[in-house]
Amino acid sequence: MDSEITTGNLGRPSVVFDEREVAQLLRAAVERDGGQTAFAKRRGADRTRINRVLSGKERAGDAIAKALGLRKVYVAE
Repeated sequence: MDSEITTGNLGRPSVVFDEREVAQLLRAAVERDGGQTAFAKRRGADRTRINRVLSGKERAGDAIAKALGLRKVYVAE
């Protein structure tokens, strides 16, 4: 591998959300869809899981991220 590789052309611009912000996005999407049941049916998600995420009892996982049109990535701090 070339030791002079620069990162100038690698990666892509991104917006990073933390768990609290994903819950806010979920809450807004649920309200737009007319409630948790409507959101779950429309997006193929589990309503009880949505409820647990919105109540802070559980973290949003891959299925909820996908339902929101997001994808999970890892960021080194």
